[in-house]
Amino acid sequence: MILDFESIKPEAAGIASSRLINFARRLENQNIPMHSIIIMRHGKICMETYYAPYTKDTLHRMFSVTKSMVSLAIGLLADEGKISLDDHIVDYFPEKLPETGAHPYLKMLTIRQMLTMQTCHDKNAYKIHGTPDWVGAFFTVTPDHVPGTNFSYDTASTHTLGALVEKLTGMDLLDYLRLKFLDEIGFSKEAFILKDPSGKVSMGGSGMCALPRDILKVMYVVSKGGCINGKQLLPADYLNEATVKHSDPYGKSGTFEEMQGYGYQIWMTTHNGYAFYGMGGQLAVYYPDKDIILVTTSDTQGRQGGVQCIYDAFYEEVYNHLDEASDTPDDYDSFVEFENSRQLLVEPGEYNSALMEIINNRTYEFDSNPCGVGQLSLSFSKDSGVLNFTNKTGKHSIQFGLGKNIIQEFPDYNFKCAASAAFRTENSLLIKVQIIDTAVGNMYICLSFTDNYITVMMRKIEETYFQEYNGVFSGTLKE
Repeated sequence: MILDFESIKPEAAGIASSRLINFARRLENQNIPMHSIIIMRHGKICMETYYAPYTKDTLHRMFSVTKSMVSLAIGLLADEGKISLDDHIVDYFPEKLPETGAHPYLKMLTIRQMLTMQTCHDKNAYKIHGTPDWVGAFFTVTPDHVPGTNFSYDTASTHTLGALVEKLTGMDLLDYLRLKFLDEIGFSKEAFILKDPSGKVSMGGSGMCALPRDILKVMYVVSKGGCINGKQLLPADYLNEATVKHSDPYGKSGTFEEMQGYGYQIWMTTHNGYAFYGMGGQLAVYYPDKDIILVTTSDTQGRQGGVQCIYDAFYEEVYNHLDEASDTPDDYDSFVEFENSRQLLVEPGEYNSALMEIINNRTYEFDSNPCGVGQLSLSFSKDSGVLNFTNKTGKHSIQFGLGKNIIQEFPDYNFKCAASAAFRTENSLLIKVQIIDTAVGNMYICLSFTDNYITVMMRKIEETYFQEYNGVFSGTLKE
């Protein structure tokens, strides 16, 4: 039953090829850093594009799409009769409760309330507590409110549900899901879920690394009510409940799409859709009325409303024009060429400047500063450059392209990254580093020059690492 989807011309699915080009191009013109796009209609793929160096075989951090996978595992456990959704979570983790006993609000909390993000915590407990025992933090941080009364996006809650799956099955979360249905549909063997700081529990809230096609396959099964080729892989009753609104994030969410409602670790969308949704634009969205699935991976972190841009572009360029296409491709050759030629976005601006000659191979020195930088220099060739610097861990270099990305490993962290740069003003160079590994994020390094002075702005946009790359400071030319 391994799902091996047929790829067809967009027009055969009622979509004009030019509409799909417009969709992707619009996002690129808005400088939305896309990593992949897959569009499926009526069970057949009509667009599948990857932004180099990403390919169809590149695992991608899926962030909170992992939460939807935890939900499916909970549904399977309930279907086996191992749990009830109305069970109280404290009953499963007596060893994690404070010596003084659980807070009354925690005693009230049910698995169902956790699924709907109506827990008793208004914030992520393990970020408050600062402990490697993320599950323990969920039970020891003092709750804010009565459960079942307020939508609060609580990653620690989902992590605890994932820990429940692992405790009751004696298996890693992903291994349990593989046993139950993922292996059967051809979910990639290479996929994995990162462990929490304790090293013992899968990061059920955000840690899955998988292929975009993996997420497409799971959403396809969900869209079919869990039944593929007459075999019920996922419990239909649970999916019926999971994909409808149970809690209201309207007052808590920052974009219109996120205000539509929340099911069991699954978001509701406009146009009667529902979504697996991970930070930065990791999306798998199904629209039953049109039988169409949109899958994206991207990195919109630092772009306020970036995910909303993806939704809006899809609605305005594709969804609103479904079934308008003729049977004859309007520009299929151009579509194929476009689909196969996508690259990670590069930093926009000017790629040549008189400033290059002035600052080339000149060294700047710094006093104490937030980033711990001691010295810094730049060297340029025709279409690339190197940023050399020292910090608390030694000497480092970051290569960058001018009008192109240079792929490398980031100093100290050894995460794969892509770096490009552009002159944004007459006296400043902006380097953008895109982290494209199990960590996904980006970093800006702006270097501004006046007389014998340099001002450096470093800003990291990533959840966990690179704390030393945040700050603004000045230095002087070394004599």
